[in-house]
Amino acid sequence: MKVRIVQLSVKIESVDAFEEATLENQHNSLLEPGVVRFDLLRDEQTPGAYTLYELYSSSEAILAHKETAHYQKWRDTVAPMMQEPRVGRDLMLVLPRHSG
Repeated sequence: MKVRIVQLSVKIESVDAFEEATLENQHNSLLEPGVVRFDLLRDEQTPGAYTLYELYSSSEAILAHKETAHYQKWRDTVAPMMQEPRVGRDLMLVLPRHSG
């Protein structure tokens, strides 16, 4: 299992549009065979600060996700809403252990 964490800093005036665009991306992402979770978290202390928590079955599933039309639409739609560039990290899920 692979985890992708993305830190996002959204312009305050764009948070509603960002959340709406991300909701559509989340819905479509969860239809992908390799996507296990796709969560959007909002920082309660820092307005405009968000984290995406994405859980994939494999590294290949992450790459496949980035090739989808819905991801590319989301990426292009939210780009002008960013206060600063997105920062993503890929991690390996250690615990809980999953078979397969």
